[in-house]
Parts: sequence; structure tokens; C-alpha cells
Amino acid sequence: MKKILNFLSSNTRQVIETVALVIVFIAPFFVDLQEMFKEYLESDPLTPDNFIWHFAIKGGKYFASIILFIAVLIVIRRINQEYVMNSKRVYHNYSYAWYWFCAKVLGIQKCNLALVPIYTQFRLAINGTFCDYPLDETEYPVIENEPDSKVTQINWDNHNSEINLILEDTYVISERQIPKVKRRLKTIKVSRNNGDDRSGHFSQVFINKITNCVRGLEGGSIINVFATTNPMNTIHIARRAFGSGERGNVKHLYVFQQGNSKKWLFKERGKKIF
Repeated sequence: MKKILNFLSSNTRQVIETVALVIVFIAPFFVDLQEMFKEYLESDPLTPDNFIWHFAIKGGKYFASIILFIAVLIVIRRINQEYVMNSKRVYHNYSYAWYWFCAKVLGIQKCNLALVPIYTQFRLAINGTFCDYPLDETEYPVIENEPDSKVTQINWDNHNSEINLILEDTYVISERQIPKVKRRLKTIKVSRNNGDDRSGHFSQVFINKITNCVRGLEGGSIINVFATTNPMNTIHIARRAFGSGERGNVKHLYVFQQGNSKKWLFKERGKKIF
């Protein structure tokens, strides 16, 4: 129940708009439009400016339903152009289908990725579901004179095409946090820091290092991502390392989510992105 209430409170606008679309679509099947708008039809003769509404009223229930739905949808999409989804400071754990509906149907063009599960961040960024993912850049300042990110290769004698990609950004990741079934796999660990700096930073060096590592993999690789990246870095990593134009050597991408226990263990199964 709490999850449902959180969803409704964070998506009130979208829920109301969706209900409105449903109502205008089914309303013509329950009311007599010609009788309801009898005075309008008599007082406003057919003209080029109002012919759509005349046809909607006189054309029958199915025609009226479609016309009303399209008209209301156009208004909704227009008023949603500058709206930013996920602006409320709560955890936004929603299905990708809901995000797709909000972007492609309701016309929302901007989505905040803060407090969004990292696998959803990857999916939204890679698919370009929204036009823009605005973030407060002051929360992720650039590090001046940043040292090079460290790359460590583990189990490299394993010839399996499945590879772990561990991305240490805000927090370091220990072996015990990785699911046991994945620990023996070939692994690349890219580290921005050694755990001393837990603040969120935008790191071009970190992003470039990850991108180069991914591009250097053999064709047909299956990648398991275990990451503690902040949303600003995640967007750039997803787009540049795994975007449609750069993922020819990556057959499948799985992103693993950390649990919320004190040990911050990654879940046993990853979410398939593509």
C-alpha cells in the first residue's frame, strides 16, 4: 500500500491526465452528444473553424470518442513539454513501461534520474526515452586536476564471454558484495577513488576510461554491470559506452541493483537492458 501511495503522490499529474484520457474516450458511449449539444448545433452553424466539433457530435459515438481523445491528448502533450518528471525527492522505482508511456504518450520530455534505480537509469539513458535528463550540476562538481582512474583485471584467464564490469565511483565495491555465482567470471574493475571521497562528482576521466574498456572488449560479450555511479556519470556512461552507436561488441547488457541492507549486497539477478 505504501508503494502505491508513493507512486500516486509522485505521479499525480500523470495519473490525472491518464484518467482524463480514459474518461473522454469512453464518455461518448454513455451520453447522447447530439442532445447534450443541441443548442450549440442550432446556434453555431457549420464553418471551417468548427467543422471538427460538428462531425464529432454528429458522427457517432466511435468518431466522437476518437476526436475527443486526440484533442485532449494534444492539450496534455503541450502542457507537459516543460514538466520535469521525478521532481519529488522520493525513491522512483517504476516500471520502464510507465516511463515510456509518460514520455511517448503524455509527451513529458524531461526526467530527473536522481533517486531512480541504476538499471532504470541505464535503460532510460540508452534508449533515449526522454529528450532531457536535467540534473543540478552543482551537486556533481567537476574535480580539478583529477588523477587517472584505475583499471584492474581479475580472472582474465577465464575465456567465458560473460564479463563483470565493476564501476567504483562514490563507493568502493568488495568481492563479497558480488553474487557468488558471478565472482569467478572475467572482471574489469574501474575505480575513480579508493573510497576516501564519497561525494558525488562528474568525472570525465572516469567516463572515458570505462568507455575505452568497453570498446576494447571482444565481439559478442555479455556484460554484467555492478556500479556505484551517481546519476550524472551514469547518463554519460550509458550513452557513450553502451549507446546504440557504440555497442556493436556487446551482445547483452545486465545491470545489477544493490539491496538496501547494511551490507549493500548486489542482487542475485541483474536487469537485462538489451
